[in-house]
Amino acid sequence: MIDRTQVAAATGKLPSAQSTSLDAAAAAAFAATAAPGAVVAVRSPQGTWVSAYGVSDLTTKEPLTPDVYHRIGSVTKTFTTTVIMQLVSQKKLSLSDPISDYVPNVPHGSEITILELANMTSGIANYTDDLEFMKLYLTDYSIIWTVDQRLATAFAMPRTSAPGAEFHYSNTNTVLLGEVIEKITGHPLAEELLRRILDPLRLTHTSYPLASAVLPEPHAHGYTSLGIVDDAISGNAPTRDSTAWNVSQAGASGEIVSTVDDLLVYGRALGTGQDLLPRDAQIARLSSFPTPAGYGIGLNCVQGWLGHNGQVPGYNTALYYDTRTDTTVVVEVNGDHPVGAAGITPADSIFYAVAAALGRAVEGAP
Repeated sequence: MIDRTQVAAATGKLPSAQSTSLDAAAAAAFAATAAPGAVVAVRSPQGTWVSAYGVSDLTTKEPLTPDVYHRIGSVTKTFTTTVIMQLVSQKKLSLSDPISDYVPNVPHGSEITILELANMTSGIANYTDDLEFMKLYLTDYSIIWTVDQRLATAFAMPRTSAPGAEFHYSNTNTVLLGEVIEKITGHPLAEELLRRILDPLRLTHTSYPLASAVLPEPHAHGYTSLGIVDDAISGNAPTRDSTAWNVSQAGASGEIVSTVDDLLVYGRALGTGQDLLPRDAQIARLSSFPTPAGYGIGLNCVQGWLGHNGQVPGYNTALYYDTRTDTTVVVEVNGDHPVGAAGITPADSIFYAVAAALGRAVEGAP
């Protein structure tokens, strides 16, 4: 882990001048999105600031509050890969092991390593890139997708590259890593996440819902612009309320539900390794990025900001930890209509504005 003790002031209130600056930046960035609402949080050695904007329900116009439960989408990948690194540190697994040692019938499985799954260079196709899969998912929201269904879809698709040849983001990779965890431990992934991450960090408002579409109270309604338009997947379809959609299609790659308070704790632990990984394992993870702005073992690195974004229909999240200033930023948004010509998510758009207000702007960010 990184030897960095959190000062007592970090959990107190951020000084008013900085809170005002962050509020102005977040409010302006939120206003530039089409999202119904957003919760934005910052924790640094100087203190903590949390604020909510907009509404949680477009029908009732109920204001959004900071305590809502939220689907965090692909931020889940950081949890799954953290457990993988714990197993590596316990010598129950090696990053050089082929996936065929743990999961049968993976095309070219003997050539694909655990590391290549974790850093998205396996060449295995992303099942959510399959049009027929997404047509069904975006029209029948009650389907409980099994791991076998998701893997069968991916394995029937052409591979994107030879193993290790190039980066290609694929949910299939993390679904397979979830299967590895269950194979090695003999326990469901949900149990291992609870025992290895949620309990040690006291993340009492974070859960892996096991294909349940029910969100705990309080929660915001999610609103999605994802749909099938002219026989293609579009991010500009008519807006629909996706709150009750089953997100079992995401599984180990994107099914976790959490709150900003829990994510502030987790984001810092993810960046430092404290209470999650031994020092050597954390250093290995933070050394896994191919470039200063790349994807490592279940983590993005963006000019010193470590973390991940996530999206499932109607909900998107940005979680990043700044290695230079010991600062964690969390953004949760209950709408997914893309922002600007670059088509970034509302959560990422707000994160970029907050990072700039903190004096740690992401150069070149749209």
